[in-house]
Amino acid sequence: MMKFTFAPESTPLPGYTIKRAIQRGGFGEVYYALTDGGKEVALKLLQNNPDIEIRGTRQCLNLKHQNLVTIFDIKSDDDGDVWVVMEYVTGQGLDRVIAEDFPDGMPPEEARWWLAGLADGVGYLHDRGIVHRDLKPANLYREGGLVKVGDIGLSKIITPSQRGAQTESIGTVYYMAPEVSRGEYGREVDVYSTAVVLYELLTGRVPFDGETTAEILMKHLSEEPDLSPLPIRFRPVLAHALNKDPTARTPTLEQLLKEFDAAETRREPLEPPPPPEPPVAKTDDSTANETPTTDDVVLVDDDAPPTRPKTVTRPGRPPRTASVPYPPLSVRPIPLPRRMMEMTAAMTAAIPFTVLLATGIWLLGMSHDDPLEAVAYGLTTLMAAWTVLCSTKIWEGTGHESLHLRRLSLLCLGGGVGAVSWWFHQVLLLDLPSIAADQGSALVSSIGSVELVDGSQPTLAGYVMFFALLFGMRRWWWHTDTFRPRRLRVASLVLTLALSCLLSMVLGFPIRTATSWAVGISVVVQLAAPWISPENRQAYMEVTEHG
Repeated sequence: MMKFTFAPESTPLPGYTIKRAIQRGGFGEVYYALTDGGKEVALKLLQNNPDIEIRGTRQCLNLKHQNLVTIFDIKSDDDGDVWVVMEYVTGQGLDRVIAEDFPDGMPPEEARWWLAGLADGVGYLHDRGIVHRDLKPANLYREGGLVKVGDIGLSKIITPSQRGAQTESIGTVYYMAPEVSRGEYGREVDVYSTAVVLYELLTGRVPFDGETTAEILMKHLSEEPDLSPLPIRFRPVLAHALNKDPTARTPTLEQLLKEFDAAETRREPLEPPPPPEPPVAKTDDSTANETPTTDDVVLVDDDAPPTRPKTVTRPGRPPRTASVPYPPLSVRPIPLPRRMMEMTAAMTAAIPFTVLLATGIWLLGMSHDDPLEAVAYGLTTLMAAWTVLCSTKIWEGTGHESLHLRRLSLLCLGGGVGAVSWWFHQVLLLDLPSIAADQGSALVSSIGSVELVDGSQPTLAGYVMFFALLFGMRRWWWHTDTFRPRRLRVASLVLTLALSCLLSMVLGFPIRTATSWAVGISVVVQLAAPWISPENRQAYMEVTEHG
C-alpha cells in the first residue's frame, strides 16, 4: 500500500499537529490533526489539480450550513504545498453504511433521511449559485443526527455564460451526469448525481456499472437505467431525476425530495394518468379486480411475434406497464445507417475475440505447436463470423417470413466459407488432424462421384459440405439478434457443439477441428454482435418507431 506523505506527530503546517492519516482521494491526502489550542480539524493536502480544488474551496470559505462540512481556511506550508483546513467529522461515511449495513438497499425512510440532508446542504449551495459536482456516498457523512456533505472542493460558481465553459470532466464516473462529458455544469448535474445516490440507497448498487471508465461513461450517455430493482412507486421519481436531457430532468433537489415523499405516501400521482383506451374485443372491464386467469399469462415462443407491453390498471393506484421483453425475430424498423453501424461494429469486435481464441488454441497445444495452424484456425473462424454477422444483420427485423430464405442463403454462404478455408490450408501447406480411430468411417464418404474424404483428410467438397450444413442447420440469427435472450448463451454453444459432432461423424470431418471451429464461431459471433437487455427494448422500439 502506498504510504502517506506525513507520519503522526508531524507539523508540516505551523499551528497544526497531524495525529493520523484518514484517507487518500483524487485530489490529495486527508489527515486528522489538532491545533495548538486543542481543536480537532481535518487537514487536506492538495496534490493533484490543486488549482481546481483551490478555486472551488475559496467559493465555500464563508458558507455556514448545518449540512455542509465547514471549511475554515486555506494555508500554504514552507514548501509551497497548499492545505485546506476543514471541520473534522467523526461520523460514518455513507459508502460504509451501505456496504456494511445495507448491501441490498435500505428502507425508504432511512433513504429519505439521507436524501433530505443532502438536499438541504446542496440546495444551500445552489441558492448561492454554486454546484457541488462530486456528490457520492463517500462524500456524505452521518454526524450528530445530521447529514454532512463534504469534499466541496470541486464546487464551481455557475452563471449563464459559464455553464459550458468547463472542458475537463470532473467527478466520479459512477455518479457523473451525461452532460459533464460535454463540459456542461449546471445544477442539474447535482440532481443527476443525487438520483444515482438515491438509487444506490434503495438497491445497494449503482444504476450503471462496468469494467472500464469508458464503458460506464457510455452507459450514462446511451443506456436507460434499469429501474426494475426499485420499489414500483419510486420508479417514476428516479426516471425523472435520471433523465439524460438536463432540461427534462427534475429541476431541483427540493423537487426531487417532494416527488419522493409523494411516492412514499401516495398523496398525489406523480404524473397524470393516460387517457382511457378504446375497448378491445373480448375484454370485460368487470374483470379488472379479479385474479388474473391464464389468459393474462404471456408465453413467448422462440419464433413467436413480439408482444407489446400491457397496461395494468388497479383501482386507486396509478396505471403501470407490465413490460414483456421483445424476443428475437421481432419485426421492427432498423434504419440503414444504424444497421450498417451495428454490422461494422460487430465485425470490428470480432477481430480481437478471434485473436484471443486462436492464441488460446495455440497455447493449449491444439495446433501441434505449429503457429500456422493457429493462423489458419483464426482466419477461418474470423471469416465465418464475419459471414454470419453480415448475412444475419441484413435480415434482422424482418420477422418470420424470411426464415427459409435465410437458411438457404446461409447454406450457400457456408459452402463458400468452406471453400476458402480449404484454400487457406492449401496455401499454408497444412493438413487437418487425422481422423481419430474411434471416430469411425464416414457415414457419407461421397456424393455420387464427388469424394468427401481422401485418405484421412477432407477434400474441397468435404470442407464445402461441412460448413454449408453447419451454417444452414443452425439458427445463426439467434446468435446475432439484438433482442436475443442473453449476450452469450451456453445453450447455443452446446447445440452448435452437438451439431458439429454429428456432422463430423456423418461426413468424416476431423471431430476436434469441427468442434473447435463451430464453438469458436458461435462464441465470437455472440460476443461481437450488439445486444440490448430486455428492460431497455421497449424504449428502443419507441425511439425507432418514432424516428
